[in-house]
Amino acid sequence: MENNQEQWEKIRAQFDALPYPNHPLDITPKEATNYLAAHNSVIPYYLRDCQVVDTRGKWILDAGCGSGFKLQALAAANPGAHIVGIDISQKSIELAQKRLEYHDIKNPAEFYCIPIEELPSIERTFDYINCDEVLYLLADPVAGLKAMKAVLKPDGIIRVNMHSVLQRARFYRVQEFFAHFGCLEGTPSEEEMSLTRQTMTSLQDWVITKQQTWKPEFETDDERLLANCLLRGDKGITVPDFFALLRQASLEFISMVNWRQWNLEELFKNIEELPISVALGIADMSLEEQLHLFELLHPFHRLLDLYCGHPGQGKSRPPVADWSDTQWHTATVYLHPQLCTATIRKLLQAGASALGMIALDKYLKIDGKPFSIDASIASCLYPLLDSPQPMSALVNRWLQVRPLDMITLETANSNQAFETVKEFLTNLEDAGYVLLELAEA
Repeated sequence: MENNQEQWEKIRAQFDALPYPNHPLDITPKEATNYLAAHNSVIPYYLRDCQVVDTRGKWILDAGCGSGFKLQALAAANPGAHIVGIDISQKSIELAQKRLEYHDIKNPAEFYCIPIEELPSIERTFDYINCDEVLYLLADPVAGLKAMKAVLKPDGIIRVNMHSVLQRARFYRVQEFFAHFGCLEGTPSEEEMSLTRQTMTSLQDWVITKQQTWKPEFETDDERLLANCLLRGDKGITVPDFFALLRQASLEFISMVNWRQWNLEELFKNIEELPISVALGIADMSLEEQLHLFELLHPFHRLLDLYCGHPGQGKSRPPVADWSDTQWHTATVYLHPQLCTATIRKLLQAGASALGMIALDKYLKIDGKPFSIDASIASCLYPLLDSPQPMSALVNRWLQVRPLDMITLETANSNQAFETVKEFLTNLEDAGYVLLELAEA
């Protein structure tokens, strides 16, 4: 088995030859709002602690920053945070620095050309660590997790992911095939990519591996070809094995990053129509077991993408749907950080004086599902663009917007307004568009 140094040299050669992602400096994500949302540290803290953190002064690490595309997103999504990027490829580091300079990123930034296992050597500690698309390349993922844990602040959070072996297996077959012909060794070459393309296009169209893996863009896109068919060090894992890695590193699972898309019950037409032993079995399972069963039935996600941290952190609270009126009266309401934009301001301004529905999912996709709000809610949400608001302020605003009961035309009372605001905030929080914070006891 290769040792860490041998594997890193192979990987370094690939990313020195073609830094990832291979985007020009002036390129920004096609769906910038969604991309920033995926790199916002506010959300994982909210999922764990039920509190909304201020990103100013926080220390954020991009472990394996590559050419700086995600580092740029981390800076933009976390205003005022200190940004640190590490990578084993000096060429990638240089590109990342240029990218931040080109986009005039104001966050303080530092860069180090080191492997993840040497993180403690930089003598920094972090509130949030982004290790995206990296861990599956390490010869010893546990060593990488332990190194990140060593520089994680006591209440810090790590985002980390591994390839799903169930979803990715078809590409591992391709990689193994071409390894028999001397590929995936040393620096990627034109000859290697040409050999791969010529071989794959020569396969009969009915060959399963060709049907499952070969995409038209692989014919011309070197980056996509290398990241799939010829990726050095590429490894996959199952959900139980990933949880075992976390335990070996003394880290505790917090949540899947896109947790709404990992609902086992939603895979069934009607959970109540399942055999009673299956339905009860699912209800009694741990979250880890449910995630594993989800992937056995529906290996849709390329990445097992999750948040973790030191054991014993986090605060519990009842689900929003179970809050008492007393709890609601203490709540503070925040708009999702990626909705606090000039575009959404104009949208809510227009909606406040219009009828119909506003499709929020067109501006921020939380789980890929459509989500709309009645335009009448727009004026109530508008103050959230400037600052979080106590529940009482939104109720009072609703009374001003809707002073009459729309059915009886009598003067609306505060109890009616409270119930109305509570209902639409519950739906918005469940969908991820607002964050609700209770006053600490």
